[in-house]
Amino acid sequence: MKKILLVVLALLIVLAGSALWIRRSMGVTDAALLLPAETVILASLPDLPRSLIRWPQTTLAKIGAEPEMKAFLEQPFQYLTKKQGGDEASGVLLSLKPGRIFAAAVSVSAHDAATLIGFQYWGGKIAHDAAIARLRQELAQDSPVPELTHETYQGDEISSAAQMGITLFHASHGQWGFLSNNLAALKDTLDRAAGRKKEGSLASSERYKQVQSHLLKDPDFFFFSQPQAVLDSLLALGQTMGARAIPEQIEQAKKVEAIGAAIKMDGADLRDSVFILRPSPPDVGNLTHAAMKFTTKDTTAYFDFVTDFRQISSLSTNPALAALQNSPTVQNSRLPQLVPEALGPECAVSLFWPAGQLKPEGFLAVQVRDAAKAAECVQEILAQFPETSASDEDGIRTYSFPALQTSFSNPGLALTKDFLLIGLDAGDIPRALQAAAVDPLEKSPVFAPVLPAFRSANEVFGYVDSKKLFEGAFPMLRQVAVFGAAVMPGVSDIIDSSKIPETETIARHLSPIVYSQTRLPDGYLVESSGPITMNQALILGAVAASPFLKPPATE
Repeated sequence: MKKILLVVLALLIVLAGSALWIRRSMGVTDAALLLPAETVILASLPDLPRSLIRWPQTTLAKIGAEPEMKAFLEQPFQYLTKKQGGDEASGVLLSLKPGRIFAAAVSVSAHDAATLIGFQYWGGKIAHDAAIARLRQELAQDSPVPELTHETYQGDEISSAAQMGITLFHASHGQWGFLSNNLAALKDTLDRAAGRKKEGSLASSERYKQVQSHLLKDPDFFFFSQPQAVLDSLLALGQTMGARAIPEQIEQAKKVEAIGAAIKMDGADLRDSVFILRPSPPDVGNLTHAAMKFTTKDTTAYFDFVTDFRQISSLSTNPALAALQNSPTVQNSRLPQLVPEALGPECAVSLFWPAGQLKPEGFLAVQVRDAAKAAECVQEILAQFPETSASDEDGIRTYSFPALQTSFSNPGLALTKDFLLIGLDAGDIPRALQAAAVDPLEKSPVFAPVLPAFRSANEVFGYVDSKKLFEGAFPMLRQVAVFGAAVMPGVSDIIDSSKIPETETIARHLSPIVYSQTRLPDGYLVESSGPITMNQALILGAVAASPFLKPPATE
């Protein structure tokens, strides 16, 4: 028995020693330790091998593994790789075996920015040199790769060449490779990677530590910014171009000391968290979730938020909104004065999109602060639309506005004791009022996992049943995609519209998307989760809509 214990003890000592040796051989693993405290922007992939392990568990990966989706993605994948040299690039990347990658703006001015890219690799020097050579080749495009110059700094070789109008410096230390357009920034990073310089790193910055303490732990993507330096540079650049600054907005923007974001693959869901470091943020009120009573278990999307209607009185300070305030309709109305006193601070948007229906049903609910003044608001609105029609149901009068009717909506309005309701269609309001007599979305089993976020959010809460939304919207989008592929040049080279997956193939994997914003003593915490997060959905929506938002070409 003693011999067995001695063997086990010896094995433990060997394993512990091996782990310590491996850890030391890795050198610095946190990008924030390689950067100075005043770094303006940092974006990093902190652990690529861990992310690759997590990816297959996500909903997106499971959708991508569906045979129908594989068949659909085959053509665009070939277009993005073979036609663009992607196979060779991916081969170089696989040989490099990157473990961590980061990009940073160390400093920013009105005319220049010192940038740095770092990557930790395990593929050896040959793979590292091949990757750098390929990068320089890509930067040279069709021109010959420029001749490199070399210098030695503290035992590390720094190579440089002028490409695309800038001098690109490169060096490596240990398992890290670095690229920069600023020699001083590169040398500072080499000093930190070698342990010659430890003080004054971004990791030791109080702002950095405070932001990081609010974000997700062990993320797959991390972002940090100190925007004040960028703001100052933009203001200086704007002044040279004759732009006029708005003092009130500049003052508010400068109160934001730092912004951080983290994205994590957490089982089937993606999760993200964003923290805005802004000490003592203004209190615009807290959510009561009172408008939840207008929802049902079939509600597709629900957003609850607080807003300060008193800002309407300062519209003239914002050029983008000044035109609205100066329009004859607003100038001849008392609404700008009445609304801040009559309504708010809580508002809610609710949508219901039945499968097979071309458009959703929905309404906006605005909390009534002063019933008498809210009634005056309604009269002011009706005065602008003399052709308004009215109907009564259960003691609530609903107004519709023929002058505002479109193929998408026929707006309606009603005033209850607690809320002003504005519907996409006049018929949506009676349905909202009837919903108050049945169990709301809050009591639905599908909503149960969402309750903690629902109750903790004090400024914004959002919920989207992505399965119902997808089932309502995708059939129509599918037809648009088929039509677009048929009439838009080049689209058929990227996608085969005959292979677009069926709705159920994707919908069966989808779960709700949740969003919350909480006001804290030191700033704002925004969190989201789902098959994709709310922030990611908004970005994808903006990208998808961008071709339709371009102004028409002028001859």
